[in-house]
Amino acid sequence: MTGILFTTTFATSLLLAHVTCFRNFLSEIPNGESVPDPCNPEKPWPGVGHMNPQGGGTRNPFGRMFSENGKSWTGIVCDSDSDGDGITNGAELGDPDCEWVKGQTPRRTTNITHPGVCEPVDSEHCRARNSWLTCPEPVDPFCPALTQPDVKYLDFKLDKTRVPSNKTTWRCQILPWTEEGDFHVIGSKPLIDNSDVTHHMIIFGCAGDVVPREGPYPCKMVPDRQCQDILLTWTMGSEGECLNKREGLRMGSNGYKYIALQMHWNNPQQRDDYVDGSGLRAFYTQKLREFDSVIMAVGQRYLELPPNSPEVVINSTCTAFCTQNMFKQPIFITRAVNHMHLLGRKQSVSVYREGRLLTYLTKDEVYDYDSPKFYRFDDPIKVLPGDEIRTTCTYSSVGVNKTTYYGESIKDEMCYAFLTYFPHQKSYTQYCTTFKSTQLCKRYLPSLNGIYDRCSWRAFVRGQDATAVSLNKRMMTECGNKSSCSNACATSLNNMMQHPCMRGDISGYVSEHWAGKEHFKAYQRMCSEGIVSNPSGTDAKRTGSNGSTRLFSIHVVILTLMMYFPLLISLS
Repeated sequence: MTGILFTTTFATSLLLAHVTCFRNFLSEIPNGESVPDPCNPEKPWPGVGHMNPQGGGTRNPFGRMFSENGKSWTGIVCDSDSDGDGITNGAELGDPDCEWVKGQTPRRTTNITHPGVCEPVDSEHCRARNSWLTCPEPVDPFCPALTQPDVKYLDFKLDKTRVPSNKTTWRCQILPWTEEGDFHVIGSKPLIDNSDVTHHMIIFGCAGDVVPREGPYPCKMVPDRQCQDILLTWTMGSEGECLNKREGLRMGSNGYKYIALQMHWNNPQQRDDYVDGSGLRAFYTQKLREFDSVIMAVGQRYLELPPNSPEVVINSTCTAFCTQNMFKQPIFITRAVNHMHLLGRKQSVSVYREGRLLTYLTKDEVYDYDSPKFYRFDDPIKVLPGDEIRTTCTYSSVGVNKTTYYGESIKDEMCYAFLTYFPHQKSYTQYCTTFKSTQLCKRYLPSLNGIYDRCSWRAFVRGQDATAVSLNKRMMTECGNKSSCSNACATSLNNMMQHPCMRGDISGYVSEHWAGKEHFKAYQRMCSEGIVSNPSGTDAKRTGSNGSTRLFSIHVVILTLMMYFPLLISLS
């Protein structure tokens, strides 16, 4: 026991003596205590003469010269350029004229550089001279995990493309994940090629059976039927994405093998000479994290903002029915961001449980389209199946002299929020949005087989609903090629409107995708003013104010008002 104690004490004494010894040499050179670490100038390099910043071990070029000259600040040591960077040791240490005497203050005490390390360290001239030096990767204050040794990156960029002179343009490109293996993407950064037009970018994950396309192509909010899972986003004002330490986006052999890059260009000057090839850099690792994650969307897809209104409030609810069917277990939300356009003033997203407010995911009291606020939760927000996620968007249309509708253009409006969560639920959809009160999650629910409130909406839109086909044929026969509305035409329109797909909020969605919508709207306009009853059954002629006029069914008027506000984007 005594021997062990002696050995330990002896080793400690040697170490302390060694540290004290090299630190004593700092007083033998000017500004010895102020020499910075060339890899990180904010940190000191106390072992000035050694390759190890803390001292001890192999000497660097300055340490060798200092030792060979009696370990004192001689003229030859001061006048020499030990590290070969073109600056003398004296100039680097604040004594350019070699006049410093131990105990005095050097002529210069600022802008001190290292006499044993060639600088700048990453220059072509200094790289070979500093072969012994390995600077650690700088820590990224935005996302330190991205600088870890196991993290690599892939760049996903749009092929260089001419930007159209339209104010708003969307372009997409499907790209392969080129690395073999199983990976988690843990963050991203933007690669901006043309900051004059690049407004936001999204990377979507594609299903395995996606058909790659050649180069960039025009697209809408969803780039492809097989590419609907939102993975990474960037918009003006964002540094990129830094995922929660417990999550990652699964790529490669057990994840997405193709992605779709979506680009939104904003070209307010409508210039035709812009070219862009922007994209996103995705950082990935083979050290898989605890959970796979993905982004879900909530919000309202029907907007009708009247002109010159100081405040218009729009609501949407991802209902308990939806969260129960979309999620089979609790989800944990790690990030949230709002999205409106130029008329947006305030937006919030909140979680309700059994009718009571649980928490806010976002709460922008002042919304800025060009500088969105990102809400990150180091302690993720737990949402249970059966909870509600409510979105409220507030707009001001003062100064706008026409009605503003939902749409892709910056002059249109949107009401969305994007929520990053884990674990990734392999759900039939990641969109819990509404069209008025029509719930997208319910429309696509597999167990309902495309039936929504007795409306077989897919069959109706595709012309496969036998009843709708018969009603439409009758309507075309009675109303087609007529300059006025007859009793028979009015009856056929009324019968058409009794179809389940033409009633309630679902009618607004379905009618927008129905091939017969333009004829139907035209016949509505023709008949909404009135019809003249004709006992012979022939077409009636409109009369003046003194004629006997019967107003058409109130159902026509209601449906006309409801259907004149088009749905611009389909996720079908």
